[in-house]
Amino acid sequence: METINVIIERSKDGFFTAVPQHHYPVGFFGSGNTVEEAMDDLSQSQSEAKQMCPELPDFEYQLHYDVASFLQLFGRKLNLAGLQAITGINRKQLHHYVTGHSKPSPATVRKIEQGIKSFQEELSRVAFI
Repeated sequence: METINVIIERSKDGFFTAVPQHHYPVGFFGSGNTVEEAMDDLSQSQSEAKQMCPELPDFEYQLHYDVASFLQLFGRKLNLAGLQAITGINRKQLHHYVTGHSKPSPATVRKIEQGIKSFQEELSRVAFI
């Protein structure tokens, strides 16, 4: 199974896309009103592409999110107050990123990513007895 990068982005109209980055002659992508819908559509599109091009391998996806897509997907699992604690970014500002009213600067994107990765590392050290 081949691993390919998939770029997940929220467009200005609020629609989400999932676009794989690969070198095969047949293209496929996903779109939807949510990240979940875009990923489901990507899976369906990949199945259809495989029917047209049987030599297309099965893929595992390495997902790369823009901030709005990440917050839309994980904002229901980690509320904005929690994300504020993790990232140090005010939840009102995070809300603006979710809704598309503003777009974070590259430095802010790095700050969010570093906060999430630090939290991920912290969670990876958790063990239950």
